[in-house]
Amino acid sequence: MITAAAGTNVALVFAAGAALDTPTVTIAPTAGGAAVIGPTAAGLGVAGSTYTYVWQVSSAQAQASYTATLAGTSGGDPVEVEVEVYVTSLPLYASLAQLKDLFTITDTDRDSVLVDKLAAASRSIDTTTDRRFYLDAAATARVINPARRVVQDDDGWRLLVADIGDLDGLVVEAGRAGAWTDITSSVEAEPTDAIEEGKAVTSLLRIGGTWPTGAGRRVRVTARWGWPAVPQGVHEATLILAARLFKRKDSPEGVLGSSEWGVIRLSRTDPDVYEQIKSYIRPGLA
Repeated sequence: MITAAAGTNVALVFAAGAALDTPTVTIAPTAGGAAVIGPTAAGLGVAGSTYTYVWQVSSAQAQASYTATLAGTSGGDPVEVEVEVYVTSLPLYASLAQLKDLFTITDTDRDSVLVDKLAAASRSIDTTTDRRFYLDAAATARVINPARRVVQDDDGWRLLVADIGDLDGLVVEAGRAGAWTDITSSVEAEPTDAIEEGKAVTSLLRIGGTWPTGAGRRVRVTARWGWPAVPQGVHEATLILAARLFKRKDSPEGVLGSSEWGVIRLSRTDPDVYEQIKSYIRPGLA
């Protein structure tokens, strides 16, 4: 099983074993119900006996398990190849395959449970750090009240913003509804090398001026919000926490048994998780 977040694209690869006549792809809920894609041949790629299809998962796609089926004929005989896809409402910070490797799990019986633990761990890290480590698919506008978000240092006046993970399409405007002035050319994204280093921009420096702070004055920022990539520490923390959540089924009273170590009580907080994410915790923005 592979995982994909709603609103993203996922490449599906089908090893058919032979070239197929009239191949099509259908994607439907594994539990049953109407197909969400197909059957269709549009967008189906082929290299020898390997077929590929990029599923553009709708942002409104329900979180569930889906079965993608490649169907066709070879020598007159019907051929079907299936790929399981678990759609999550938001991106995960570690993969199902990585979590399964921790437990040396080779079957697929518990895949949906493991994905749920990865989702819970990822969202818990979002909540604890007060930020999220995935990038919006497209730039969107946010209107910001500069009050209590403007700070001054040796370089000038900075506007503290939510994380920005891509500067393509960045537009900064000052004013109020119906009367915006584009000031993008007089703004620098800071830290300067954040995007190149796989980090987020967290403030905008106004060059040669200040930010509007008068009554009713606002700043409108259009950007792709989030992080450009999942930091390694967040990735590791997700695996640790997801593994702990999965193991709770073996410790309903908060203890684990071991033939070598006896009984070990699970801590209510995991210091290893905190150590990995503590540098990413940010003060909240009002």
